[in-house]
Amino acid sequence: MHGGQTALALLLMLAAGTLVGGQQTKLQAIECPFPEGQSVASEEECGKYTACEWTDGRCHMVDNVAGGYVVDSEPEDTGRGFKVSLRKSDPSVTMFGHDESNLIFEVIHHEDYHLQIKIYSADESRYEVPVPLNLPESPGSEPKYSVGVPALGDHFRFNVTRSSTGNTLFRTAGPLTFEDQFIQIHTWLASSYLYGFGENTHLSYKHQFEPRSTFPIFARDQPVGTDAMNEYGHHPYYMVMEDDQGNSHSVLLYNSNAMEYSTFLLDDGTPTLTLRTIGGILDFHFFLGPTPEEVNVQYVNMVGNPAFPPYWALGFHLSRWGYNSTEGVRAARERMKAMNIPQDVQTLDIDYMERQRDFTYDPTHWGDLPALVEELHNDNVKLTIILDPAVVIDFDDYQPSIRGKEADAFIKWSSLSLVPEDQEPAADDYMVGYVWPDTKTVFPDFLKPETQEWWSNEIKLFHEVIKFDSLWIDMNEPANFGTNLDKPFNWPPDKEPWSLKCPDDKWNNPPYPTKMVRVGDNQSKRITDHTICMTGNQTDGTSTFLHYDVHSLYGWSETVATHKALLELFPGTRPVVLSRSTFPGSGQYAIHWLGDNTADWTHMKMSIVGMFDFTMFGIPMVGADVCGFFSEPDMEMCARWMQLGAFYPFSRNHNTMGTGDQDPGMWPEVAEISRYILGVRYRYLPYLYALFHRAHMHGATVVKPLLNVFPDDLVARDVDDQFLWGNGLMVAPVLKQGAVSRDVYFPQGKWYNLLEGSLAATGPATHSIDAPLEVIPLYVRGGVILPFQEPSINTVDSRQNPFGLTVALDASGEAFGEIFWDSGDGEHSMGESYMCKLQYVGNELTSFIKHGEDVVVGLKFEVISIYGASSNPTAITVNGASLSESDWTFSEDVEVLTIRLSAHLGEPLSVVIS
Repeated sequence: MHGGQTALALLLMLAAGTLVGGQQTKLQAIECPFPEGQSVASEEECGKYTACEWTDGRCHMVDNVAGGYVVDSEPEDTGRGFKVSLRKSDPSVTMFGHDESNLIFEVIHHEDYHLQIKIYSADESRYEVPVPLNLPESPGSEPKYSVGVPALGDHFRFNVTRSSTGNTLFRTAGPLTFEDQFIQIHTWLASSYLYGFGENTHLSYKHQFEPRSTFPIFARDQPVGTDAMNEYGHHPYYMVMEDDQGNSHSVLLYNSNAMEYSTFLLDDGTPTLTLRTIGGILDFHFFLGPTPEEVNVQYVNMVGNPAFPPYWALGFHLSRWGYNSTEGVRAARERMKAMNIPQDVQTLDIDYMERQRDFTYDPTHWGDLPALVEELHNDNVKLTIILDPAVVIDFDDYQPSIRGKEADAFIKWSSLSLVPEDQEPAADDYMVGYVWPDTKTVFPDFLKPETQEWWSNEIKLFHEVIKFDSLWIDMNEPANFGTNLDKPFNWPPDKEPWSLKCPDDKWNNPPYPTKMVRVGDNQSKRITDHTICMTGNQTDGTSTFLHYDVHSLYGWSETVATHKALLELFPGTRPVVLSRSTFPGSGQYAIHWLGDNTADWTHMKMSIVGMFDFTMFGIPMVGADVCGFFSEPDMEMCARWMQLGAFYPFSRNHNTMGTGDQDPGMWPEVAEISRYILGVRYRYLPYLYALFHRAHMHGATVVKPLLNVFPDDLVARDVDDQFLWGNGLMVAPVLKQGAVSRDVYFPQGKWYNLLEGSLAATGPATHSIDAPLEVIPLYVRGGVILPFQEPSINTVDSRQNPFGLTVALDASGEAFGEIFWDSGDGEHSMGESYMCKLQYVGNELTSFIKHGEDVVVGLKFEVISIYGASSNPTAITVNGASLSESDWTFSEDVEVLTIRLSAHLGEPLSVVIS
């Protein structure tokens, strides 16, 4: 079928989709949300809202018949699906007023596994997220789903069903609420195996439904805690595993306004999800997998495959806020070198700046910074420096601000009437705040092309002074101190109190501010706390947006501008931008750390959940501040965290001002453990690098929860204190103080001790594993070949070293793997990269070179270790030539065969074992 026929057939199939289940008239667990929170719930309070009803001591939403919408038209074929009109059932039923009387429900068909559903106003244009998505030009021909909607005149509800199994993926419960500043929808879930949503604090990867939990989502400068808080990024994206077979789907609510979600059980025990947002529209994208890994790939392909980090970025990063001088950095570097601990990157926080001003360095304590950079580069250590978005309003002497004003680069008040009477005349109608510098600041509008050009130019000019290699962009929620308070905490004591104060209007004080005003460090109890006012204007050069709508895009927009600047500054290379605030699609440009955590065992464990979340969000280059940002770790905690951090994709030790140094050289025991475990990391960087290449090319995950690899393993779905690199290397860190052992869950198959080669378990099984302080349990899965290189003190050196292979045999005596290699930091090109596939089948190890033989000239395979070897060979040939018996060793007690050889990577390899 083609053209109109395809669209018509699709229309008929979707419109005829079966509506699952009858609509219950009363769903008393669907609570009415009070702006003040549920602590004020009472029959009197409930009576203030006509959309609410009090029953048996609970204030809940009225039923769909009274509170929702009615289907008001027959389905209309759009060529990509269909749409129907909806009409508000009873205009007098409302939460906060200004209900949209007429809506459009639209089904848009993309790939066969990808469905979009939009619900928007029929009467007015409303804000929609301007961040571009990768969508197909034409739909697929065999959708894996059907959509059910009622007939004309019936009360509106809808469901999405998986065609192959009949599993219901989305089924609305209760009424749809669509007001100007309050939109709410509820759905039954196929199971309680719910994952994702962020960025907020999750104590476990799998969400809880009992007791009811509500989490806000809105970009915010909020340190990591254990309460249900919104933090730096904005990712309204989740996954549900529907059944025991592992069929899974995911859903993105593509909306950047402040929102929250609630998980709870209906009275009959059904897991249910409520989604609320206070602006924009409902714009859902469904991905049908059906496996968790396929779901990940499908989602990431739409928002943009992650950037491919240069090889050096996979090395160890050392950082802190509080070096206080170049001598502080040198002292840390000397400790690292004295203990022979690998390091590839040195990072500087804001203490290098003069008065915390971007594009400056302190001439007193950091006067020889250019010389320090040269020393680092001579050691093959890269330099990352921090930049904050806010710049001072010194329009007389500070050149970046002077040039910024000439470019009109800063966020303005949406109306001249909002400019404070005491605003400095030179600041014009810009919104003025206060952050780290000792002078008031303005905030670049990174959506604006002229701002992007100004930012790029400032970065280029500063690089002429300080030869940094990558940039860390922080405080980009955006953060502002003391908003709505008497004064910021760091306001100069000799000045009269002042702060940015936001107007009392519907944008800065919306009728439903979400839970964010009641959690975390929200001192003013407003959505503008710790950030700028929602009544700022931003523009992309074509459209003008209220900051109310695009607030959570701020970090994304700065990331895009910074990535573009580094591409121009370092042409032909792959930039590294480390961003705190992220949004769907940020992974194309940024890597991420999990924010200001604390030296706490709970935070250490939570960092694994954070990695899993950002893996889902398409930002696989992620890690937490190793050893904790706040407070001070003891030796044991830092040792255990260095072991875990050695397997974060982004591995960085970082801590705050006013605490002691915690680089691994500070304790002899931690230094010894760090040298060893970072050596293991560097040894297997070729494997990690190939995983990142696959992520960049195809959207595959790098770090994986066990459920991604074993989706039908019900035990694996609850495991969030272990993780995998790819499909083959399992990490089981010790996360409890004083522990010298831990239980490790081994999914189906053979699992070998990574470093010894002995068979550790045949799964599925749980074993108690000895893990004294110097040990982190590490395993390789049978059936996988891990390439490795002999480690060195940095990646410049290690990349010159010989290669080897860890071949872990499965129950069939087979194993498979691959090697990807290139210059390490150049633009990705098949013509300038090497790829080979590896297999061990029938006692023969073979490499199949796909391309790039010239790229690996000089590199050789020198050792192959075969785990699970059954006996000592009688003969071994390498590319037809027989090896001497002295060239291999068989350890009978652990069943490991180690072969020593010399074979070029650029030539096909055949190792036959007899």
